[in-house]
Amino acid sequence: MTSLPSDTPAIGARVTTGRRGQATALVIGEDGRETCLHSVYDPVREAESHVPGRLDAATIVFLGTGLGYHLLPTLALNPQVTRVVIVERYPGLAAIAAERISDPSLRIELVTGMIPGGFPPLPQGLDARTLRVVPHPPSLAANPSWYDHYQVAVATAGLPGGATGKSNRRGASLTVLVPFEAYYAQRECINGLRALGHRVITLDCRGREGEEAAIFRDAVTRDRPDLVLSVNMRGLDRRGVAAEMLRRLGIPLALWFVDSPEFILYGEAMPPPDACHVFMWDRGYIPAVSRQGYRVSYLPLAADTALVDAARFEERFRADISFVGNSLVSGFLARLAVKFPAGAEAMAFADRAIDRIIARRGDQLQVLDELIAQAGHFLANDEQRLFFRAFLLHGATSAYRTRLLQRLIPLGLTFFGDPEGWKKVFGPSINAHPDVNYFHETPAVYASSAVNVNATSLQMPHTVNQRVFDVPLCNGFLLTDRQGALFELFAEDEVAVYDGIGDAAEKALYYLERPELRGNIMEKARRRVLGEHTYGHRMGQLIADL
Repeated sequence: MTSLPSDTPAIGARVTTGRRGQATALVIGEDGRETCLHSVYDPVREAESHVPGRLDAATIVFLGTGLGYHLLPTLALNPQVTRVVIVERYPGLAAIAAERISDPSLRIELVTGMIPGGFPPLPQGLDARTLRVVPHPPSLAANPSWYDHYQVAVATAGLPGGATGKSNRRGASLTVLVPFEAYYAQRECINGLRALGHRVITLDCRGREGEEAAIFRDAVTRDRPDLVLSVNMRGLDRRGVAAEMLRRLGIPLALWFVDSPEFILYGEAMPPPDACHVFMWDRGYIPAVSRQGYRVSYLPLAADTALVDAARFEERFRADISFVGNSLVSGFLARLAVKFPAGAEAMAFADRAIDRIIARRGDQLQVLDELIAQAGHFLANDEQRLFFRAFLLHGATSAYRTRLLQRLIPLGLTFFGDPEGWKKVFGPSINAHPDVNYFHETPAVYASSAVNVNATSLQMPHTVNQRVFDVPLCNGFLLTDRQGALFELFAEDEVAVYDGIGDAAEKALYYLERPELRGNIMEKARRRVLGEHTYGHRMGQLIADL
């Protein structure tokens, strides 16, 4: 092995001696800061965490090596390996790592540095399906853009580009990849796809932030899906590596936003327009996304028929009027407030703004634009403007809910969820139950309440929320606020509506006194949901639009 004395430059890297006499490497990363690629105490021990164990491949690609401490332990566990490709940003480190391998039977190839016009190519004859990648996380963290290129290149090596064609045949059974984090609407989409007869592969991304590109690399080479569906960009890496893999392979990527995209995309790399098709749960956000060159389709929420099994009357959930939901006083607004100058001027402005937002329901996105422009003198940058916008929107939702539910408490309103939060808002004498499990208990709450009250979040200017579909599906009667999309989805005799905070109590009392009318409305709405508004319907529409 070639050894370098302490503090010797290795073409962009510096090899020095750690605190226990072992060599370590220091590099100036893409962010301009010096980064240590190995432990200064025990780099050999640290390297054990980078050794993957047994790999079922004859070719290994080491993606980043540093000084290569983990190479020999990896190869010792994999005697079947005949070819090693070292992909290392710094030529000096690549040479040191390669010289650690003394086995003359191994074919060793180096990809390192930069060449005129871009990146050195990978060696010929690589096939993503028959190789395995061993990443060195500190190297990838120091030079993410350089390694992004090779993460994509390795994942697509030897694979044909272009769609399989199966997804173009209406009615064909597809293989759909869904990155899964137990996040809102993911499980429902999976159920809807399976109900249509499609094969669904779930990528469990829970607790694996930063590993998304590797997870996708393995999945696309192993399963070659016809489609990838991400809800709210969940499961996709922040740098857009997974999306670029899919684009090169011709695998369609569907992004379904079921929350405001302006907050989801903060700090994220949106895939290029030709790499995905965007679906939006509220039409109000479509123009802004379309102006960026994306194909955007409207796709409202729906009902998951799996809820029906739990939709039965239970005495413990009996209520004249119920509301299922959080008080929003658990600290969320406080966490937003640390992201902008939350002084007296900002808070006074917010109090006035919240009233204006509530008064202009249906037009709140334009109102927010106007408000942020007016607040520009105390918001220094785009980040502060974004978080102040979020503070206003969620603050308005909290105030709207509070004012609405205050009117219903005298009628015997029962709360399900966040009892301590609601008691802070309304006092200890209210009837508040603990949180209910969405899949196993909430359907019974809907079925056991005479009137289920819905208050739509103010981040939704036009569309309706999940409860509008779930309540009638679960044999419950819904009283909801008026939204622009409501009567696009339901006939007027299929839904009960209140117009504003002042009308809610009057309508609730009216329907409480008319059980037969409630039953007629509920039954008509339920038939509509089962006939047009399940997640099976939505997934069918998504695939048809693609």
